[in-house]
Amino acid sequence: MGADRIIYFRTDGNSRIATGHLVRTLSIARACQRLGMEVCFLLSDEESRELLTGFLPDARREDDSEAYGSEAFSGRLSVKVLKTAVFDDLERELAEVSFLLTHISHGAEKPVYFLDSYFVTEKYLLSLQPLAKTAYLDDLQLFDYPVSLLINYDVITQETLPSYEAAYSNAKKTLLGAVYAPVREQFQNRMAPLREAVSDILVTTGGSDPFHFCLDLLRTLRTRSSCLSSQEATPVFHIVIGRLNTDSRQLHELAKDLPFVTLHENVTDLSFLMRDCDLAVSAAGTTLYELCALGVPAVSFTMADNQLTAARAFADAGAIPCAGDIRENSGKVIEEILLFVTEMSELCFDCVPAAPASCLVPRKAARQAMIRLTDGTGAMKIAQALWKL
Repeated sequence: MGADRIIYFRTDGNSRIATGHLVRTLSIARACQRLGMEVCFLLSDEESRELLTGFLPDARREDDSEAYGSEAFSGRLSVKVLKTAVFDDLERELAEVSFLLTHISHGAEKPVYFLDSYFVTEKYLLSLQPLAKTAYLDDLQLFDYPVSLLINYDVITQETLPSYEAAYSNAKKTLLGAVYAPVREQFQNRMAPLREAVSDILVTTGGSDPFHFCLDLLRTLRTRSSCLSSQEATPVFHIVIGRLNTDSRQLHELAKDLPFVTLHENVTDLSFLMRDCDLAVSAAGTTLYELCALGVPAVSFTMADNQLTAARAFADAGAIPCAGDIRENSGKVIEEILLFVTEMSELCFDCVPAAPASCLVPRKAARQAMIRLTDGTGAMKIAQALWKL
C-alpha cells in the first residue's frame, strides 16, 4: 500500500496569506514522493501557482480537468489551479473537487486529500469524507476537524497534551507535537557541527525588523566594542538583513566600525549560514524549529502577538529560552541576549574576566534539548502516516 497512490495537497500562498502554507506542505509532498506516492497540488489562483512552481523546477502544470487521466501522474509533482476556487471561500470549489476525486482513476484505494488552509469548514471536510482519506494541518483549533488524520506541530508539553487531544476528538488519528514540524528539505538530516569554541553567532529577525532590533543591538555592541576587541578571540556576529528591513543603510554605517560584525543581505538559503554558526539569536517563529533541527543553540525574542505562545512553549520545553518582547523593553531584551551569549561562550561584555569554564557543556545540553523537541524528520513522519491511511 502507498506506492503509486495519489495524494492531493490543497493549499495556497499569495500576497494576502504569505507563503508559509506552500513551504510546509511542499516539504511533506517531497517526503511523500520519496515513498512512491504521486503528488498533485490544487491551488486557487495563479499567484499561488507561480510561487509554488518557483520552488519546483520539475513541476508539471495541468491546465484542464480533462488532463487528469492516469497518464498525468508520471512521477513528477503536478500543479493545478482550480477553476472555481477562491482562497478564502473553500466551499465554492466543492463541486469541482468532488468531480476530481470521483471521475479520475485513483486505482483500488481512495486518494489522500491533504488540506492546509485557515478557511476550511466542517461542511467542506464532511463532503469529502466519502471520496478520500482526508488530512488537515492545523494551527488554530477553530473546531473539531472530522478527518482521517490531524497534524498539529505546536510545542506541546505533557501538561497541555490532554487539552489538544480533547480538541481533536473527531480525528481518527492525530500527530501532535514539534517532532512533526515539517521543516524545509535544506534543514533535514544536516546537523550542525558542535565546535569547542564559539566563533560565529547568527542574528536574524526574519523578513522585516519593524522595531529596529538589529540597530539597537549594533549600537549596544558599539558601546562595548573596546571591551570586545581586547579579548583574545571575539566571535563574529552575523546579522541577517531581511528583504523588508528598512534599516540597511544605517546598519552598514554602524558595521564599518565593528570588525566583529558581518552583515548578510539577499540570503537565499539560511541553512548554510545557520550551520556555520555556533549560537543564534532569532525572532520567534518557524526559524526556531529549523534551529532545533540543525542543533544550533539559540535564544529567541518576540515582536508580534502571534509569536508569544510559541516562544513561551520553546522556553518551557527547555529548548530555546526567550529574552522577552522587544516592544516592551528592547534594552532589557538585548541585555538578556548578551547574558545568554556569555553563558554559552567565553565572550565577556563588561570587561570583567569571567571564571574559566568550558562553554561546550551548556551548548551540548541545549543542543540535546532542541533535538529531543524536533530533529528535522517531521515531514517524513507525516508522509509515512499519510502512506498508511
